[in-house]
Amino acid sequence: MNARRYPKLHIRSKNELARQISSKRLPIPEASLLIQDAHENFDHYWRDHIKLSEPSKNKWVRDASRTNLSKLHKLINDRVLGPHDRMLPAFVFGGISGRDHKSAVKHLLGKKRGRILLKLDIKRFYERIRAERVQQFFAQKCECSYKGAKILTGLCCVPVGPKDSPGPHKTIGRGFAPSSRLAVWCNLDTFIKLERLVQKELKGKDPQISIYVDDIGITASKTSKEEMIALYKKIEKILDLDDNQKLPLNEEKTKIIYHSGETYDIRGNYLGKRGFEILGIQMNRNSLTLGTKTRWKLVNLKKEIHEKVKSNISLKKRRRAVIRYKRYIER
Repeated sequence: MNARRYPKLHIRSKNELARQISSKRLPIPEASLLIQDAHENFDHYWRDHIKLSEPSKNKWVRDASRTNLSKLHKLINDRVLGPHDRMLPAFVFGGISGRDHKSAVKHLLGKKRGRILLKLDIKRFYERIRAERVQQFFAQKCECSYKGAKILTGLCCVPVGPKDSPGPHKTIGRGFAPSSRLAVWCNLDTFIKLERLVQKELKGKDPQISIYVDDIGITASKTSKEEMIALYKKIEKILDLDDNQKLPLNEEKTKIIYHSGETYDIRGNYLGKRGFEILGIQMNRNSLTLGTKTRWKLVNLKKEIHEKVKSNISLKKRRRAVIRYKRYIER
């Protein structure tokens, strides 16, 4: 018998949700009041985070910090979704316990020499996951009732576009605590199709795929850029099959990189030599190190500190933070 792909949440009402998020510090009656308050004041509890948003790209980060909605989001993320992380495939990362960006890059190293990397990025990923798909995940995949699925969806989704000029439909709230896990779960079937495609098309070449929310990395050995371009076109078809949710790739961010650093765009045009890196981390033969941008940041901080006549505590703190990060990546 095949193992279950999705968790059984069985949330059928507000009371059942309250029971699942409750604890000694938050008894069920108080949890119920928290849910009720977040529901009734939902629109007042969140705003657009202007500094983190990118209006030119139609990316709006939502901020519910220091409100009961934020508290409830964290409980849904930690107590409803989080306990089921172990069910997710090993190639899925991002917003999942113990699977950060370093783990995602390490997964791509492979065992054979002469690696090649295909870097993909899904355009406006969170904004493409509509509320209907979230509700379908809770109701059909997790065996919640229609009422329970509607409650959860209503708490996690907001209208697309800026809050003061909302669009015609609702999507996952970029910036809300449960959003990364929901994004992964709502697209799990698609991600599994991608992994199977990669294993099939690059069979015998030590293929690896790593999906970090909306960033996809694929590596293989003894593979040409032409093979990666052909694979890209097949991946596009998988991401474009569902009329209810198309996931277009960002061609500008798509790169094919040989281990030597030779880099090409998806049309095969040579872009020069760059680092064999993804998610800001450089991949070596059997190890990881800082990516180009962070390495230069460390060099410039050292230079700035050296040029200062008086000690600059802020610069030194920033440099120490980068050094700690470097040790973590290379450990």
